[in-house]
Amino acid sequence: MAEAYFVSKKDLLQWINSTLSLNLTKVEQTSSGAVACQLLDALQPGVVNMNKVDFNAATEYDAVNNYKVLQAAFTKMGINKPVDVNKLVKGRPLDNMEFMQWLKFYFEGRLGCQDLDYDPVGRRQQSKSGDVKGARTGPTSTVAVARSSATASQSGTPAKSVASARVSSSVPKENVPANTGASARGAGALRPKAVAGDSTVADLTEQLIDLKLKVSTAEQEREFYFTKLRDIEVMCQMPEVKQERLVPFIERVLYAEDDEGAAQAMEDCCQNFSEASAQSAATDNAITNLVGQMSPLRM
Repeated sequence: MAEAYFVSKKDLLQWINSTLSLNLTKVEQTSSGAVACQLLDALQPGVVNMNKVDFNAATEYDAVNNYKVLQAAFTKMGINKPVDVNKLVKGRPLDNMEFMQWLKFYFEGRLGCQDLDYDPVGRRQQSKSGDVKGARTGPTSTVAVARSSATASQSGTPAKSVASARVSSSVPKENVPANTGASARGAGALRPKAVAGDSTVADLTEQLIDLKLKVSTAEQEREFYFTKLRDIEVMCQMPEVKQERLVPFIERVLYAEDDEGAAQAMEDCCQNFSEASAQSAATDNAITNLVGQMSPLRM
């Protein structure tokens, strides 16, 4: 099961987009649960109630309803997979990537070598809110827009500020107070700095997310190989295996403190088995010669 979590973000997005005819650019765009619902619908048509799936979920409440539909499908299919909805709907990249990695592993395991005969666009059109709306495909983008709008309204920013700025630009200069020009110049000087600062923050955030994904993948790989080594250690301690000539050399490699110690253990192993092979060959030759010498005596 650990190999399921070695799928990269790029491979995940390519698999989702090709399977469902979408154009997702981020794994967190699957956070509403609609993509997971349709993947199960593609795998086993009829198990998901697509009429209740909302591909344009604008709030976490809508996303939670999608996960209820997904959980109902899990129950029908006998899937015993805990889903942490509270984490997934927050749109955190790591949480959504791990869930999609597991879903890809399950999907491909169930599908096997069968061809997928499925109309993803047609099925989305039968969903609660129809196909994904807007230029940016993926439900998370809709949720993000809704959240940003709510943040703007809570901050008290007037909705008509942009329109007011456009109207003021058409007013003749002689009708504008003298200090207005200075204020405009000041605002113009500050605006590029603000844009540059936002761009820097966005870049750093993206780098931080990538680093977290790499760290998470490295930790999973470390755990995977540590488990394998522990299994080998336990096997070497079994009474029926411990007496084998190879076991001491395996243990020396496992417990070596550096590469030099491990290399020496492997060299000793090769030499030991080479000598044993030579002794065995000598013994066979001696037996053959003895048999040859005894044959005339019998006659």
